[in-house]
Amino acid sequence: MGIDALIVVAVYYLVLNFRYAGTVSNYVSWTAHFAIFAAVAVIVHITANWLAGAYTIVARYIGLSQAMRVAQSGVGAVACLFLVTVTWPLYSGDVAYLVPRIVVLAGGVVAVAAMIGLRFSPRVLFEATSASKKATERVLLVGAGQAADMLIREIRRTPSLGIQTVGLVDDDPRLKGRTIQGHPVLGTVAETPELVGKHRVTQIVVAIPSASADQIARIYRICKPAGAQIKILPSLADLVSGTISLGDVRALDIKDLLGRPQIQTNVGAISEHIQGQCVMVTGAGGSIGSELSRQIARFNPSKLILVDHDESSLYQLHEGLQTLGYHGYVLCPTNILQRRKIDKLFALYRPRMVFHAAAYKHVPLMEVSPDEAVLNNIEGTLVMAETAGRYGVERFINISTDKAVNPVNVMGATKRAGELIVRMLSDRYPETMFASVRFGNVLGSQGSVIPIFKGQIETGGPVVITHPAMTRYFMLIEEAVQLVLQAAIMVADAVPDGVPDHPFAELDDPPHDLVPRHDRRLVRRQFALGDVEVGVADAAGMHLDEDLALGGVRPLELDELQRPLVDRLGLAQQHGSHEGLRGSLEDIIPIAPMGLGRARCRASTSARPCG
Repeated sequence: MGIDALIVVAVYYLVLNFRYAGTVSNYVSWTAHFAIFAAVAVIVHITANWLAGAYTIVARYIGLSQAMRVAQSGVGAVACLFLVTVTWPLYSGDVAYLVPRIVVLAGGVVAVAAMIGLRFSPRVLFEATSASKKATERVLLVGAGQAADMLIREIRRTPSLGIQTVGLVDDDPRLKGRTIQGHPVLGTVAETPELVGKHRVTQIVVAIPSASADQIARIYRICKPAGAQIKILPSLADLVSGTISLGDVRALDIKDLLGRPQIQTNVGAISEHIQGQCVMVTGAGGSIGSELSRQIARFNPSKLILVDHDESSLYQLHEGLQTLGYHGYVLCPTNILQRRKIDKLFALYRPRMVFHAAAYKHVPLMEVSPDEAVLNNIEGTLVMAETAGRYGVERFINISTDKAVNPVNVMGATKRAGELIVRMLSDRYPETMFASVRFGNVLGSQGSVIPIFKGQIETGGPVVITHPAMTRYFMLIEEAVQLVLQAAIMVADAVPDGVPDHPFAELDDPPHDLVPRHDRRLVRRQFALGDVEVGVADAAGMHLDEDLALGGVRPLELDELQRPLVDRLGLAQQHGSHEGLRGSLEDIIPIAPMGLGRARCRASTSARPCG
């Protein structure tokens, strides 16, 4: 306040002398009238600043909005002083004003500017000294909009991060050569690789929260060859606070490269069927089961029964649900093969809906342990579905896989058998609506290729792929679960044998998309993974291309599935004959040319297998 008082007196005095000194005869610079005016001016200006909150501003972080507050208070103070000046003759009896009116107006403008400048000076000094510190990261921003402007401001205010903004790129050609916060728009997105080398950029930040999945994928394809680390801001929907900060910047995730928008489902209809109802989820500790449980919990069911044989994953789910604030769940660490225990759970809780996600799904492991695949995926599904039917469950949703279509491996065959069990039980228990939901590779789920590739890359390789020409379709784990919930209220056919209505994303080269480009140098084969070796593993039991539609299916009776397989399973377990069990499985579920599938993979694999 004291400094503001000095500024007010000094500015009005200087303006008065600048205007009249040397131009008026017998001019006196300090008069009684000016002393009165100076005292009134100090009181008015300081009061206006106090009412506007000018004395609560931290000068080091002052911004435009705070400066506007000071300016508005100054305009009010000048208006008040002008009114006092022109009315002075009316209540004082003097014929002259306190000071000339031009001095009030001009002095007020200069005084307000000086007070704003005083408050900005600590920030200017701080940013000037911060800019001189050596930056360890040189950042190029993609997008010259509001998000980029906010990021630049925060980078300036946080010198301890050691980040220097090199410039920006934007697809609007009219912006080239313009500046944002003193940083130039260097060119278009297409020029990024050249600009990265020219300006020694170490990090590229995509500062376009409104960008669609297609735009992000395009920007990534352009920027990837530049060799700089690529980061991104979340979408506007994810930025709940409505503001952008450096804390929102994250590494580009593989799901950002889907090249399509996320699938949205009818959440309102799902809520109507789940809210206030008892719901059971098997395999609740797995990646699909846990996400399914979390999304169901948001719809506030009366009770959520969580079944899984893995106590550790079940406890992790418990911690997650606690964080969500939902407490109406029951943890049941049990195996779905325990008929009596499963029966007790149904008798005790009487669930209205059952989501059966418990399954063995690792293809190579099930190839060497077909007995466990049959027990869990077939016998376990039979136990759950039969029990659900006997207790009059309204809806039973079986989580299946695209590998059940024309299966070429034990896991796919057992999941196909599970689908057929669910279909046939719908005839035996017509009061229960049975359905199987089949989806492909889920990004980030346990056992999917993405976390496997990441782990192999982090340990220095080799990155083991099944076949370079293999095609897979991916969806997000959130999408997969939403589609499961959607299926629960759209139960029509037990098994979706047609081509799915929802689009999938095709990732031609997931390992290549995952490895930071600046870590790569030219190595063998077409995958530029730097020091990370790429190997080709045995493709036994794998399709080169995923089948999305099912061909003709031989109708089976339930007894044909159940009794022969269980009998042979017992013999196989007694004698340790996995091949005998595989043969029994192929007799019942035709494993469409498994040998041919292996031959196709091996014949087109030119590189030596890893390991």
